[in-house]
Amino acid sequence: MEDGPPEPPHPDWADEQRMAFLFSAFKQSRDVDSADWDGKLAFWAPLVLQAAARRRRIRFTPRELGGWFQRNGAAPLGLATVLQHLARRGVIQTESSFAASVDTGWLARGVWLLLVKPLRWTLASILGTDTISPDDSFIIVDHIKDKAAEVLRLCQRSLDAAHPVAVLSALQQECREVCEDEKTFCLCLVQLQKDKKVAVAELDGERIVKLAHPGSNKPAVVTEVDVGVYHLMNCEKMLSHKAETLSQEADGYQEEARKQIRAGKKHLALKSLKMKKRTFKQLEDIHAKLDTIDTILNRIRSSQTDLKVVEAYQAGLGALRQSMKDVSVEKVENLMDEIEQFCDTQDDIRKTLAGESFDVAGGADVSDLEAELDALLQEEPQLPDVPADTRPAASFSEDNQLLAKLSKLSLTDQGPIVESRKPAASLELAQ
Repeated sequence: MEDGPPEPPHPDWADEQRMAFLFSAFKQSRDVDSADWDGKLAFWAPLVLQAAARRRRIRFTPRELGGWFQRNGAAPLGLATVLQHLARRGVIQTESSFAASVDTGWLARGVWLLLVKPLRWTLASILGTDTISPDDSFIIVDHIKDKAAEVLRLCQRSLDAAHPVAVLSALQQECREVCEDEKTFCLCLVQLQKDKKVAVAELDGERIVKLAHPGSNKPAVVTEVDVGVYHLMNCEKMLSHKAETLSQEADGYQEEARKQIRAGKKHLALKSLKMKKRTFKQLEDIHAKLDTIDTILNRIRSSQTDLKVVEAYQAGLGALRQSMKDVSVEKVENLMDEIEQFCDTQDDIRKTLAGESFDVAGGADVSDLEAELDALLQEEPQLPDVPADTRPAASFSEDNQLLAKLSKLSLTDQGPIVESRKPAASLELAQ
């Protein structure tokens, strides 16, 4: 990876007048010229973090920082003040103070000597001086947190969720793609240790790492169970390696016996077969031990699952007890009585609004009113029936004739025209 940025760090990088101002040293005190002081800090503080992010760096030295911002062969003169400003805000930390914030007795001696140095810069920064060594290493707090989270995901993916215990060197090998060296990996572990996501312990000269269970708020702690699981897993690994070696030896004895038979040396072939049989016996014993170890590990996993179930039951019982804390049978009965009373009151209100309580008859019985109505109906006089028409049939015929003649009458301007009633005989004489 190249140290120089592939492009100018800032759009104003070619502005000679502005860069001359920004590359100059800070005033001795902010009180002398606050605009000068604040303007330079506003420019350089975010630019330092951006430059580190482009290079995917979680730490840097002032010497490296000066190289990142070389311009016309010169480095900014006020970077020490910028670093002090970032440190006071908690944006960066020296590696020594970062490592000293937790118990890092598990660190390898070489890494410890690199990280835990005299805190001379911390005291100097408190006093407000610019005494910073060009080779002091600083870490960017947000960047180390992001890198540590990435390391945690890789480690959780590679370990058994039921037994998240492994040797530190094995985990470092798993994270080699994101941690370029042991120092970076150890810094990430220190951050995870601060976040209580991992616990590191030294056992039999070996550093083992215990990861917190995903989604759990409990801090990671190396327990006796973890130590026992670690020993079992180491024993399993050793026996598996030995079983593989014995299997290869058995195949070698088999092949050697074939060669001895082809050479006519039967007694040597018989000896090779005896060695093969003895090797197979050892292999069977090892497989039996591996089966026992596997059974024990499975029982430990099962017991941990049972423990989680019991904890869930206890949590559920506590929640149920808390939710029913203010509820009793007597309170429920009183509540039901009040509900019934209010329902009755609501019914009375509804009947009143519907007019059912108004007594139009003045309180008289309805049956008495119906009897009185029947008596009034009986007192009404009976109308006579219409008599039937008793006229003879001849009268009906005459009426019909009159109606037919009436229909032939018409009106004129001179008056009504009356149909002549002369007989037919008179008409014949006139002709």
